[in-house]
Amino acid sequence: MNKHSQRGLTLIELIVTVTIVAILAAVATPSLREMVENNRLTALNNQLVSTLNYVRAEAVKRNYPVTMCVRKADGSGCVDKTSTDGFDNGWIVFVDCNGNDAIDASGCNYGSGNTNAAEEILLDTMPNFNGVTVTGPDTIPNNITPSIRYKPNGGIAGVSGSLVLNTDTQEYEQDLNASGVARYKIKIQSATGRIRSCKIPTGGSDC
Repeated sequence: MNKHSQRGLTLIELIVTVTIVAILAAVATPSLREMVENNRLTALNNQLVSTLNYVRAEAVKRNYPVTMCVRKADGSGCVDKTSTDGFDNGWIVFVDCNGNDAIDASGCNYGSGNTNAAEEILLDTMPNFNGVTVTGPDTIPNNITPSIRYKPNGGIAGVSGSLVLNTDTQEYEQDLNASGVARYKIKIQSATGRIRSCKIPTGGSDC
């Protein structure tokens, strides 16, 4: 019977192999981490844009103002004007019949037999914004509650907080930030209420 000798890895070969694997893993990890972060930022950006389009569509469909406001932690309504919270804390979308950026128990006239109804909550959302903030320019005062209100004609009725009016382009802007670096920008054209989103180039401040 023929005997075949079996040979394993020497210690030096094993050390070289492990070193190569470690180097490859070290190179790949930052790229993988960046890809995961980019995918999450894109998903959050798309969720915000989708919600804004929903707010606009509901205002037109219902023929009433519809507001998107920053959500209180307990979900009981919108944060008040002393809060510094932003949309990264979640949001509520509701029919804002009297246009006061607050969810009221009455005030909506839905027709005969229902002329003083409660303002209806359409969405109550708490997305996972862990490590991501939604902010605007530093000139925004901290005592203004972030909210966006669309009119029945599809235009913007009110905006405050982390959304700012840019007097040059007549657009409302908000930035989606990661680790203090702006990555996405969402713009709402003031005249028509149309929403536009773009990714900010690396090292850039706008898009």
